[in-house]
Amino acid sequence: MDSVVLYRKTRLLPADFPSSSDEPLFPNSRWKAFRPSYFATMLGNEIEKVPILSIQARKKRITPHEFRHSFAIISYMNNSDVYAIMRALGHEKIETTMIYLQKIMEREQHVVHQWKDNALGRYI
Repeated sequence: MDSVVLYRKTRLLPADFPSSSDEPLFPNSRWKAFRPSYFATMLGNEIEKVPILSIQARKKRITPHEFRHSFAIISYMNNSDVYAIMRALGHEKIETTMIYLQKIMEREQHVVHQWKDNALGRYI
């Protein structure tokens, strides 16, 4: 968030971005929204510079689309309504949103969550 505020201040924009605004969060030098392909490349390049071993060791590049998946998963884990997540992502069909949430839902329904708290203690 600090980086977003710094970017906006550098562009002489207000740091408190109103939700009712139709201006881009990250305007380019002509005050327009970045082209998605340019923004994805720029963001990917910056992510690769982050000195975190798990990021540097990845074979697959982290893309802005992965942030959409993370947003959906974190929203779901914080008890957000699936339909609210669908609307926030701009999906027209709930099935598309469910693809984003499939892995986390499968993990939550794993049989290990049916174990009693002391189940391992008797065997270890």
